[in-house]
Amino acid sequence: ICDVFSVGLDQLIREDLSAHAAIYSKVEVKHVPAFRMARYLIISSNCEEDVQTWLRTWAHKSGYAALPPEQQKMIGWDFPFVSPEQKNRFNLRGYVAAWVLPDGFEPACSGADVVSQKEADYAVITIRDPFAAPFERIPTAYKLIMEYLSCNGFRENLQPDTIPCFEYEYEKDGVTYMDVFIHADSTGKTSLYTGF
Repeated sequence: ICDVFSVGLDQLIREDLSAHAAIYSKVEVKHVPAFRMARYLIISSNCEEDVQTWLRTWAHKSGYAALPPEQQKMIGWDFPFVSPEQKNRFNLRGYVAAWVLPDGFEPACSGADVVSQKEADYAVITIRDPFAAPFERIPTAYKLIMEYLSCNGFRENLQPDTIPCFEYEYEKDGVTYMDVFIHADSTGKTSLYTGF
């Protein structure tokens, strides 16, 4: 039962599972249309904040920051190709962040790598207030997706020009949410993701 609900025994016995449901949405497989992005990678001890700061500066130089706020969307994902020495000796990690580019937008400067993402199916879960307990809520979201994929017969089939997994953070009615995406090889019916 603990595995099914992705909770510990203490949580199962002592805590209300409705609280778990208030944090996480159901996992759904959604079709994400193709899109272009301007991405940048930083390897550092504070890589997520560093790369997001760099991209915000780039947004002003490139003209992206002049777009309406609803068109400015940043996604991000871990960069796994960091050596054991970088991790263990220097406490370094890698993170890629990217601005999703609206149709017709051309950056006024270089610096970020402008690439295209093919259309793809992703298993998606939404986390409510992910940073209230980031080292618990975000990894749990990944675990819930992986369990869903395993239980429903999905298999890993990474494609070129397709991000294996990524996160999209946004605010709604004063609450922070994060959508977590993991690529899903599916032949079943999927819904269209319209968050971008």
